Formats: sequence, C-alpha cells, structure tokens
Amino acid sequence: MSVLNSHEPPPPPYSFVGSSRLSVRHSPPPYHHSPLSSQEWLSNNPPSGAPQNSRPPRLPQLPLHHSQNLSQNESANLALRQRQQEVRPCPNYIVIPIMGLTGSGKSTFISLLADGPGDSIGLEGCTNNIEIYPYQINQATRVVLVDIPSFNNASRSDVTTLSSIANFLCQIYSNDIKLGGIVYLHDIIARRMDSHALHSLHMFKKLCGAEGLSNAVMITNMWEILPTFEEGVSRERELRDRYWSGILGHGGMMMRHDGSRSSAKEIIKTCLRYNQHLIAPLDIQREMVTHGQQLSETAAGRELYSAIRKKRQRYASKLTTLREELDKTLRRKDFEYGQELEEMKAHLYRKIGLVEESGRILRGDIQRLSGEVHARREGGEKSKKKKYLGRTALGIGVATILGLTTGVFL
Repeated sequence: MSVLNSHEPPPPPYSFVGSSRLSVRHSPPPYHHSPLSSQEWLSNNPPSGAPQNSRPPRLPQLPLHHSQNLSQNESANLALRQRQQEVRPCPNYIVIPIMGLTGSGKSTFISLLADGPGDSIGLEGCTNNIEIYPYQINQATRVVLVDIPSFNNASRSDVTTLSSIANFLCQIYSNDIKLGGIVYLHDIIARRMDSHALHSLHMFKKLCGAEGLSNAVMITNMWEILPTFEEGVSRERELRDRYWSGILGHGGMMMRHDGSRSSAKEIIKTCLRYNQHLIAPLDIQREMVTHGQQLSETAAGRELYSAIRKKRQRYASKLTTLREELDKTLRRKDFEYGQELEEMKAHLYRKIGLVEESGRILRGDIQRLSGEVHARREGGEKSKKKKYLGRTALGIGVATILGLTTGVFL
C-alpha cells in the first residue's frame, strides 16, 4: 500500500498524470444503486427527460411448473428471448469499450459504474465473449460499457476474440451508434511489458488506427497496491515515453484510476467531454464497413497473422533444437532422457498444429471468397460495401442482443 507523506494535503478522488496525489481505494459493492431502476431501464416509457428508446414490450415469464418441463431447445430459445430484453443499445446510446489485459481490472472498473449485470454477446460456453453493461450517467446520457475480451499472445482464441470485437464494432458503426471513446486499462504494478502486454497493445493500436487513437484514454490502474508511490510514477513515465508515446502523439489521453467509483465516473465523464466533437471511426470499422475488407485483410488481422506466423517460427526453431538433442541422446543410449524429449517433441507438434490452425481460420478460404466475388460479378451483381447480418452464429448473437438489422459478415 502506497503511503503519502503526512505533510501533503489530502488526495483528490482522482488524479491526472503528473500529479503527486493519489486516492486510497474504497471497497464498493459489486454494483452501485443507480437512480435509474432496472424497471425504468427496461420500460418502454423512460423517465422524463431521458432519450426515447424504442423497445418491444418485455416478454411475460412462463409459470415455474411449465418452464421446468421445457425441452432443451425450448429452454435455449426462451433464454435467448429473455436476454434480448436486457441491454439493447440504440443510436441515442453512447458506447465505450473497455480494453486491457486479463487481470488489468476491467471487470472491477465496470462494476463500479454498471447499473446491473451485463449481457454476453457470442457463442454459449465461450470464454472470450463480449459483455455489455448499462450505465445511466443522467437522464440525458445513456452509456453502454463494453467489456472487451483480452488477447492471449497469438493463440487460437485470439482469432475468435478479434472476430467478436470486429463484428461488434462494425455493427455499432453500421447502425450509427455513437462511440464515446475507448478506454485501455494497464496494471501499474506490472514490472515490465512482457510479450502478452506488448501483443495486446499492438492489437489495440491496429484496431484503432492513427485517427481512431485520438479517441483512446489510457488508464493506469491499481496504484493503491504499489509498494511505493514513486515506483508507480517511474513506471508511468516509462509507459508515457516508451510504450504509449505514439498513442498520446495522435491525441490520446492518459489518466490514473485509484480504484474508487468517483475516479471511474470522472474517467468516463472526461472521456465523453474530450471526445464530444472528436469522434473518429476506428480503422477496423472503416476497413470492414466502408471498404468492405475481410477480417484477414485489415490492419488488425494482418497484425494477428504476423504474430501467429512468428510464433510458429519460434516453435519450429525449438523443434529443430529438440531433434538435434534427441539424436545425441539416442546415440548415448540415454533412453530415459530420450523418452522425455519425445514427449516434449510431441507437445511442440501439438502447439505447431494449433498455431497453423489459427492461421488457417484467420486467413479463411481466400480462393473460395475470390470465387464467390467473381461469380457475383459475372452475374451482374454490384459489389456491396456493407454486408448484411445473419450468416454466422456470432453475427446473429450480436444483432439479437443489440437489436440491430445490419452488420458485417466475418
């Protein structure tokens, strides 16, 4: 726990970069009590002064004895219909994605502000689904906080994660839903930027693009558990000067979060004020919606494919070294150690197989896609810049929860 000098004045509820003050973290409940109740949030009649939100009436609940006798498919359909009513952003909502590594404090940050539990977008049972949470700032401002899944060092799950993020961002862009900025959380107690952190940061930059980075608000988190405040300031300086300089140079902001609800509120309000007249589409939105590119053709897709290719090269290099060591071991007739090396080799082969599968999934069947485009042109069909929803389970899930009619086919 960082301890401030006794002669310093009490810290403010939050602080900007460069300030020597820092707040002590509070311990809030999982969700705060909002002046807007869940009934008002779901109602067709919003409170006086609130933006109108078109929504079909909430489906009636089935009696308990009947729901217990539902088949598996009926239960799934019922759950889907009920989930559709929970959070459905409309063009008068403002969407703020929250990104960062696993463990950076995204869920805790959102829980300080969210008006209730969120809804998951994606395939059932998938661990990297997007979660959306309502946050009513005041009667005139409705925000949707979006918990974006983390990237995991060019693994197979990263392909699904990127597809989920791209689909979501492109659908809100296609439906004229405002993006109020994009928040990126970083754990200040991390002693260095390891490969996972660098990969996550690179993917964030590629998703946003140079123009979109002007919407970015970079947050250093977990100051309250630092050994010393000076240590955090030193790490913060390194982030600003070495890793985040390009983001800040394109107009992004950098702030501290002390763990309190007042700090989280101020970050979101500052984000909205700062981006009020500066909202620019992210690169992934412009590439896929405006220019009609496939995911593998976007800057983020190429970055992920490059990371996957480098990972495969590292595994292949390790495999070559392992084979040489195995040959030496067999010549020495050290069969026990040779068995261990054989197991290590099999493990590397499995890893290489997974990496290659990730690359194939990301690239897609380019020949098939090219053939479809050629066939459409021969048939006289005009090329469309926007592609419509309904062809993938992921796309259907996103549109169902958001109440959208168009989207992007990944």
